[in-house]
Amino acid sequence: MHYLVRSGSLAGFADLVSTLGADPLAILDAVGIEAAALHDADVYLPYPALARCLTHAAQACRRDDFGVRLAQRQGLDVTGALGTQLCLQPSMTRALEMMQRHLDFHARGIELTATPARGSIVMSISFAFAHQVDCAQLTALSMGLLVRSLTQLHGEPLPPQRVELRQPAPRAAAQYRQLFGAQLEYNAPADRVHYPTALTDLPIRVDACLREQLSANWRLGHGDAGMLSLAQQVERAIVALLPVGDCGLDNVARMVDLHPRVLQSRLRAEGLSFGAILRRARERLAREHLSRSDTRLTQLAMQLGYGDLAVFSRSFRKWTGHSPRSWRRLHAN
Repeated sequence: MHYLVRSGSLAGFADLVSTLGADPLAILDAVGIEAAALHDADVYLPYPALARCLTHAAQACRRDDFGVRLAQRQGLDVTGALGTQLCLQPSMTRALEMMQRHLDFHARGIELTATPARGSIVMSISFAFAHQVDCAQLTALSMGLLVRSLTQLHGEPLPPQRVELRQPAPRAAAQYRQLFGAQLEYNAPADRVHYPTALTDLPIRVDACLREQLSANWRLGHGDAGMLSLAQQVERAIVALLPVGDCGLDNVARMVDLHPRVLQSRLRAEGLSFGAILRRARERLAREHLSRSDTRLTQLAMQLGYGDLAVFSRSFRKWTGHSPRSWRRLHAN
């Protein structure tokens, strides 16, 4: 099985490692992750390599709470352009559904489930490759990121009722208590966070400053490059929205703060079109997932916004001269 995750998961990694006195580039090199992943949030990494990276970082920094510390530096920004769309949802239920579909596409190998139980909604996280690599730090990061993201969506403190972790109690537990609250259980049978059932009915009330920051973050280039071109912004929005089923012109235009007609006009002035950028994004994502994952073709077609596999296959053959199945055989790695 092949498991992938967006490199956006490394947000804050280099700064945290450096602050704790270790070399982030050496850690990445040790686990086979290219340094370029720190500067482009939309490339794909082998998910087990991310788990090994966090474990190695915890050892190099001598911090068994590394995953939690990194989670405290992350939030909705990790989802890239999707963060802006999450802010526009009417309720937590809708936002959670969108996050789930985003994970299904951009983080293959994690399973997030939400189950009602005795007045609570219990969210469980597990990794399909946990039998291959140590996932304790990755789990702490993922659980912490979930808690942080829900708090940001709610717009005010939203402590869990209880958090269960399979890992043993860390030597340094203060950061765990700070992030997860006092009701924290170690050596639990599963990694779970409990919230009141009312969570799903809560409205989305993202702080205005955070909303502006989220929008600015994914629309900026690396370093001092400034704002991305309009075409690049549109492609990032498309990549975020395709798997969640909201990738229409109106939604993308709203994310780049333009009226749909104005967006189309500006793209035409650059010799481009929304349809052409959508096709390019679909082709890039299709190639990436076919070569680096074993996703079922029907599922991939749906996640790329096609009504059925036949339509996707015809489009893919136009792009490459091959069917998706034969192209996968030729390029699998």
